[in-house]
Amino acid sequence: MSVNERNKLPELDPAVSGEGGPLAELLLAIGDGTKQARRTATHPRVPWEACHPIGPIGALNLAAGAATLDQADLLGPHDPYWWDLRRFAAWGFTVGTVNLFKNSVNGTQLGSLAAAGNITWSAQELLAPRDRLIIVATGITGAVQWEVRAIEVESQWLPEYLM
Repeated sequence: MSVNERNKLPELDPAVSGEGGPLAELLLAIGDGTKQARRTATHPRVPWEACHPIGPIGALNLAAGAATLDQADLLGPHDPYWWDLRRFAAWGFTVGTVNLFKNSVNGTQLGSLAAAGNITWSAQELLAPRDRLIIVATGITGAVQWEVRAIEVESQWLPEYLM
């Protein structure tokens, strides 16, 4: 037997190694995993300073069972940040309604609570820089305490965060 014959690889059965065979599928899976690992290793990560949780809390000062809280410095992102809203909670009241609006009480209503509870968002609800939340309570018996949970993201990192 010659050296060339000894170094020659054996022919593989096409059912095992051909198109669509188990060996081909395994090689494709390994290749896809390698690409994913390479992409993950080179994919930038948003630094903590540019993307972090926030959670303002407070209470409404009620007059005759009603109140409106419209404080942009407390309930909205400042330049250059965005808020990805996750949860709004209100508690401490037994009767009445707490409504949550975006930018104006005549604008987008983000949710309403007729009893203590949470408003959560399953899809992203973003507040742009200078947007704000407005809390309106009416017909309240008791007190209203509230909390907002959001992820604050610096504008330049928002595309990366949304990926």
